[in-house]
Amino acid sequence: MDAYTQWLKQGNEPIFEQNGVYWRAYGNGLVPASLKPEPVQLTRQQSQELLQRSGRLLVRYFSRLSDRPTNFWYTVCAEYDFRKLPQKLRSQVRRAYKDCRVERVDPIWLSQRGYECYCAAFTEDGNTEPESRAAFDQMCRGSLGGPFEFWGVFAGDQLVGFGKYVVGDDYVAEIVLKMDPNYADLNPNTAMQHAILSYYVAQSGKVVTIGFRSIQHDNQSYDLLQKFGYRRIYCDLKVAYRPTLKAAVSLAYPIRTWIIRFPASKWARKMRAALGQEEIRRSFHSSRKRATQVQEPLLHRIVRSIWGNRYGTTLK
Repeated sequence: MDAYTQWLKQGNEPIFEQNGVYWRAYGNGLVPASLKPEPVQLTRQQSQELLQRSGRLLVRYFSRLSDRPTNFWYTVCAEYDFRKLPQKLRSQVRRAYKDCRVERVDPIWLSQRGYECYCAAFTEDGNTEPESRAAFDQMCRGSLGGPFEFWGVFAGDQLVGFGKYVVGDDYVAEIVLKMDPNYADLNPNTAMQHAILSYYVAQSGKVVTIGFRSIQHDNQSYDLLQKFGYRRIYCDLKVAYRPTLKAAVSLAYPIRTWIIRFPASKWARKMRAALGQEEIRRSFHSSRKRATQVQEPLLHRIVRSIWGNRYGTTLK
């Protein structure tokens, strides 16, 4: 059990165990408690038992990796060497450090001084809205005593960005990263990435993960991350629903192109996210079906079709 799961288990948030894996709440659903991405195996019965005990609507995870690009992935950086970066990026990092500095910050200090920067980060994002001041304070102060470290980017004495990270034995997970777009010309994100990767990857030998593909939007430019050494690890997506939610998603999915045109609202965002997630989930079933059809010899498919049409059965 990693440090983050232990912290959750101590009573900071409810967690549930199923099939040797701990699960935590994520919105109205469940995801693996550990922030270190690892494949999980669940039967249909096990997933329904887990949903029944937790009272949640769905459980989401991945069960296998893929050596080919898929519609779902997580992003990690396992190696970092500033000297091996593209020359243009090295120059960009140096310029960023002329205008910015990056340093560890105390969560209590951030709760007192960081809310304005936090809210500013949402001004150019129409998909999400900032949490309340009380929720922001909890995000900071509620991390005391846990496996968390906070970093801030400053332009002079002005906080222009910050990140919250879970630090495990062999990995570091970014769970919050916010930048004030008013200071984008100073490249604070570039400065932050260099600081984080230098400290955790180059010096400590840990793997930094920034999580799974966002269903609704992409907060960070993968082009920049790729230049820093981040890589996408492709995998599948498993989603198990409660029966009522499964029925609702099945009914809404055929008219999803109409639903996404609904006026912007919190409900509409949730619907788009749920249907986008379902589209990704179904893509793996479609690709598996196509792969099976390709692998089956053409003559076999023809004979099976004729046999079934003539005798009302299928050739086994």
